[in-house]
Amino acid sequence: MAEGYSYQSVNPREQSEHFEKSNISQHLQFMEEIRGSSDYLNILLDQNPDPWYLYDLNAILIDCNKLFEDLVGYTRTELIGKCFLRLKLLPLIQRARAKIIIDKNAAGIVNGTDDFEFIRKDGNIVNVELNTSLIEIKNQKLIMVTVRNVEKHLKKEKELKNRTKSREDMIEDLYRQIEKNLQIVTSLMNLQKAHMKNDKDAELLQDTHNRIKSIRKAYEKLIQSPELTRINFAEYTKSILSGLLSTYAPEPGNIRLNVEVEDTFMDMGTSIPLGMIITELVSNSFRHAFKPNVMGEIKIIFKNYPDYYVLRIQDNGNGFSKGINFDNINSLGIQLVKSLVNQIDAQMKIKLHHGSCFSIEVPKSSSLEL
Repeated sequence: MAEGYSYQSVNPREQSEHFEKSNISQHLQFMEEIRGSSDYLNILLDQNPDPWYLYDLNAILIDCNKLFEDLVGYTRTELIGKCFLRLKLLPLIQRARAKIIIDKNAAGIVNGTDDFEFIRKDGNIVNVELNTSLIEIKNQKLIMVTVRNVEKHLKKEKELKNRTKSREDMIEDLYRQIEKNLQIVTSLMNLQKAHMKNDKDAELLQDTHNRIKSIRKAYEKLIQSPELTRINFAEYTKSILSGLLSTYAPEPGNIRLNVEVEDTFMDMGTSIPLGMIITELVSNSFRHAFKPNVMGEIKIIFKNYPDYYVLRIQDNGNGFSKGINFDNINSLGIQLVKSLVNQIDAQMKIKLHHGSCFSIEVPKSSSLEL
């Protein structure tokens, strides 16, 4: 190696770290230069997609952008140097609130977001949302206000409410028409029953009449409900039982109804099948469970548990004949009860002797009730 020449090895990792630190330092210096540039601030303000205006602590307008001019209908020349409260941009009733906000700004308190109305130069009202921030330029405190025009948002919201109201009215009219049609059917059945001479046929027609009536009462309750798809099941049950009492025990007699039903809002897909089950089983108890002139009781109990509901209908009457297999009972009413239980994915437990007891457990997952 030649005399006077020295060689020193360089660690690649140290060289990389030195280069990275140098780059970061240069980048930070560049950022400071950009942020201190008047062009940078002007570009940011001009490119702001929202209208904005700037005023001092005395509410004198210092500056605004073109979007704000377009929003209020005034030119920048008409606005700058004027007191914001004297420009009559705000309705009289809102100026007092604006004055309070400006006074808070002067004390260094920023309100955040506020809703106001601007009166345009042409007299039209524009609903706006004002977002206030406190800034400092050359040791002078100023208020920067960004304006969001919420007029289109409010218009869309109003249109949505109108469409929703229109749809609700249409659904309610449909429910009313269904209820009226069911009323016509039950009226025709009453007329037909009056001309029947065969008691057995009249009884069958009465059963069908009761079934349709239970459905009609569900729609009747739905029309009265504050919701479009659910009814108060307790009120619905009591309405059904009132109709059955008027049919089978129009005068106070030996059979007493004991009703324990918890308030529950339930969708029609579950409430109508349960209502029809109540109709079938209570009608059956009225007609077949008790001997003449013997005191009796029919209990209707409905409980609301976290994951399921339980409907229990029982009487202290004669019960079914000994040795009878419930699965082999072929009466239309019992077959309908079985079908309705399956429809709502429920489980039914039965006791047929020393009175009858039907206990039906309905999982909440199969419906929308709360």
